[in-house]
Amino acid sequence: YALVGVSVFITLVNYLNEYLQCYPLQYSKFAADGGVPARLGWFIMYFTPMMVYILVWNYVGPAYSNYDLLVLSLYCLHFSKRCLEVIFIHKYSKDCLLQTVIEISAFYSLGAVVTSYSCHKLAGEARFTFLDDTVRVKVGLGIYVLGQLCNFAHHYILATLRSPGTLRYVIPTGGLFGLVVCPQYLGELLSWLGFAITSYQYGSYLSYIPMLAYLGARAHHTYRWYTAKFDNYPGPNTLKLWPGVY
Repeated sequence: YALVGVSVFITLVNYLNEYLQCYPLQYSKFAADGGVPARLGWFIMYFTPMMVYILVWNYVGPAYSNYDLLVLSLYCLHFSKRCLEVIFIHKYSKDCLLQTVIEISAFYSLGAVVTSYSCHKLAGEARFTFLDDTVRVKVGLGIYVLGQLCNFAHHYILATLRSPGTLRYVIPTGGLFGLVVCPQYLGELLSWLGFAITSYQYGSYLSYIPMLAYLGARAHHTYRWYTAKFDNYPGPNTLKLWPGVY
């Protein structure tokens, strides 16, 4: 019940802060220039939850079953990929606010605690049978890989939009940008959905719901930002996040 309460609380906070703009996270096009070098700030934001997940896994008594190692690997793979993108792919026009680095690190780290404790402790001995359902595992892994590829591909597109030395925003084209304004968020959500299906733990879904609320709200305001800034984007058939849905 405590984990459910935490998930509901964070989902509500995300809705109020991001969708209603009560206290939105300040980064990217929605923030002023900060004092933390962007590459360092984002690396900290993605490296911290991975370390927190591993620490919790170690604290509860690290198990080395195929299930434990698979779930641990999927979680660390996601954030390792994001750290590598921060170093080698992303282009930055603004530095990060220290407050934003702390807030996002804390948000992801709380999700890491919930997910790691749920998968490696609360699941108990039952987790040793979770991989027996090979259909569910294959579906989950397939969605996870699809999400990672979608996320990476659209981060790469965004990173190559601008000419070297320019800071002006450019209308994104290619990939799924004709269908939704934030396909990189779509990839992120698919990855975490695949992780939840594969891990087969309610804690993974409880971490997924606040992420869904958060990225859905960010996509909403990104859509509004593009509408206000450009005359011909988004197009009449371009949605916010989920093709054909939202």
